[in-house]
Amino acid sequence: MTATIHRAKYALVNPDLLIENAAVQVSSGYISSTETWESTAPASEVEVVDWGSALIMPGLVNAHTHLELTSAHNRLNQFSSFTDWIAKLITMRRSWTAGQIVDSIQEGARLSLASGVTLVGDITSSVVSISQENQKLRRIFFEEVIALAPERADEILSKLSLEPAGTGSRFSAHCLSPHAPYSVSAQLYKGAAELARKQKRLLATHVAETQAELQFLRNGTGEFREFLDSMNLMPADWKPPGVHPITYLNGLGVLGNSCILIHCNYLDQQSIARISNSQSSVVYCPRSHHFFGHEKHPVRSLLDSGINVALGTDSLASNDSLSVLDEMRFLFKTRKDIRAEEIFRAASLNGAAALGFKGVLGCLNPGYAADMTILELPHAFKPRHALGQILEGAGDCIATIVHGQIEWRKEDVYSLGAAPAPG
Repeated sequence: MTATIHRAKYALVNPDLLIENAAVQVSSGYISSTETWESTAPASEVEVVDWGSALIMPGLVNAHTHLELTSAHNRLNQFSSFTDWIAKLITMRRSWTAGQIVDSIQEGARLSLASGVTLVGDITSSVVSISQENQKLRRIFFEEVIALAPERADEILSKLSLEPAGTGSRFSAHCLSPHAPYSVSAQLYKGAAELARKQKRLLATHVAETQAELQFLRNGTGEFREFLDSMNLMPADWKPPGVHPITYLNGLGVLGNSCILIHCNYLDQQSIARISNSQSSVVYCPRSHHFFGHEKHPVRSLLDSGINVALGTDSLASNDSLSVLDEMRFLFKTRKDIRAEEIFRAASLNGAAALGFKGVLGCLNPGYAADMTILELPHAFKPRHALGQILEGAGDCIATIVHGQIEWRKEDVYSLGAAPAPG
């Protein structure tokens, strides 16, 4: 394969290293070198792509989303409680055809690439979603399992459409997602965790997302009890564990270095210590967190405890875009206690590590896969405060490169709107 040099005014190798008048050389999908243009001696057969007044940065990682819900954009903005929102989502989702789900996934993948995202952690509850291969966007898809009735655990696990372990590609992998402590029995959690460990698959679960979840696990009361009763999903003999959700999952053997804990909006110091000790990753979704009106997220405490914190958009059912750059900018604006370098790391190296790409994605070092986001810069851009300027709004995505291939360019797109809503 012919080598390619991507030239730009700047390259952000990692959150701590910015190169001016940069050249990133790519061969066979991997970065060969990242240096100044003056230090580069390209051979005559090397193709040079000059991005001009732009910045080359590592491809952004969306560590938690639901691409199949892309078509839910702006359709669930009116609700009285979190469980009311869930009920409305379930009703809407059941009305969609397989074809509409496929369209929603494909539009979600396109919107992701158009915003500079090269890797997503995608939760799916649809068989048709699992069958969707996208050789442009890297997609780690987590097959969701739900059943609070303990006697259904073996049946649910036996019906998983898992491919043989180790058959994933550099673009996709099939993993597991027990939905949440209020919708998954202890038996199902244990079985899923054991299966994930045995087959070396990642496991992701929503946890500590709402105060109502904490109440339900503590004493079995509140809006989740009412919701499950109304849906005829509450087992007659279910007993609340009486502990915090993180303590509960830790006791079931769910936590570990291949475990991804989604949201973690409500944590105490003991829970943070358990997450840190287990080496689990946490995915924080700032704008979805804001959408539901949650209390201040404990992200500062998580970072201070050395926990691997990644960023996610969640789905368009609770967000306005699938752009991780938008997520970063929102976080920078609303959380002055989080440093710019920490935000960039969460959106790149940390996200890559959470999704199994540690040492492969997340920076522009030689030997890393050539996933890159190209931002067009304004004339007033100053390199001395590069990260802060980008997070304050400087720079628009004009191209996305995955494994060395330009998979999206701005001039190829006439509209970045969400998919038409089914129904």
